[in-house]
Amino acid sequence: MPKKPTTKRASTSSRRKTQQQARWTKHWLTRTITALITAAVVSHYWPQLRSLTDINWRSSARAIHGTAELQIALAREGFSPGSIDGASGSQTQAALLAYQTSRGLPLSGAFDADTTQLLQIEEPVFTTRRLGAEDFAAVGRKPQSWRARGELDRMRYNTLLEMIAEQAQCDPDFITSLNPGIDWSQLSLGDSIRIPDVPPFRIQQAAAYIQIALAKRTLRVFSANHRLLFHCPVSIARRVDKRPSGELRVKVRVDQPNYTFNPAILTGTAQREGITQKFIIQPGPNNPVGTVWIGLNLPSYGIHGTPEPEKVGRTESSGCFRLANWNAQTLLDAVHVNMPIYVEP
Repeated sequence: MPKKPTTKRASTSSRRKTQQQARWTKHWLTRTITALITAAVVSHYWPQLRSLTDINWRSSARAIHGTAELQIALAREGFSPGSIDGASGSQTQAALLAYQTSRGLPLSGAFDADTTQLLQIEEPVFTTRRLGAEDFAAVGRKPQSWRARGELDRMRYNTLLEMIAEQAQCDPDFITSLNPGIDWSQLSLGDSIRIPDVPPFRIQQAAAYIQIALAKRTLRVFSANHRLLFHCPVSIARRVDKRPSGELRVKVRVDQPNYTFNPAILTGTAQREGITQKFIIQPGPNNPVGTVWIGLNLPSYGIHGTPEPEKVGRTESSGCFRLANWNAQTLLDAVHVNMPIYVEP
């Protein structure tokens, strides 16, 4: 017998399958769009959400009391006020502005009610450092001339006070104020020093570019979506004609660099000391460029550390951009070759 026609049944089955595919596609598109919108909203408001989350999870966090605690809290968050000294000034205000920018707060530059609600401090605020043999080995005699610097095997710290202050991101005077009973010329193994608890800051997100504001003497690091990740003070060239502007690029990054004394560049010093030949000054915290050299695509220019971190932002360089050694280390870990640097007036 001839088979019955199946055209209608096949057509119905095909329509059903098409409808199911359409429903599945619509469902998939809806979920995808919802996920993308959610991700965009979270990304936009992440600074505020992160701050609120941090406060909820940090059981030891409390309200900040005094300028020293404010500076410590800012430094821990990656908004360096320069050398912590317990005194409110322009660098602390600049760090506050940077924090407020990163969190989407009103830009008052003051420790106002909105900022107080988000920025808290964790205990312990201060800690005790016990001196070991390695601390004494890190200190050496202070050279009296450039030629004498070239004869040393390493540019060590000149005093224990200098070392402790720099490693705690502090002004030496602030460290002495925290330890009024200490004779710094008579320290021994096992002695205890009270210091702020400020670990080295490391940028956790991928950095995309650097911004240097000459008038404000600030350096900031941003992500690809323009989120502010890090802020610190910077020293710029003394002479206006020596200050670069516009777009620069990172050409090389060096940890613990040496320094070449060139009498053709440092002519005045060379003449005073009778130096006629180039020589190398070895690495160390008191190297003329500190512990970091980030060379730029502009010959002889770079971003580097300094043996005098408490003067950063308050003095002017010969041309390069100077940072405190601890901030230079943070920057070194975040930059890559060819990263853009935008220098603004």
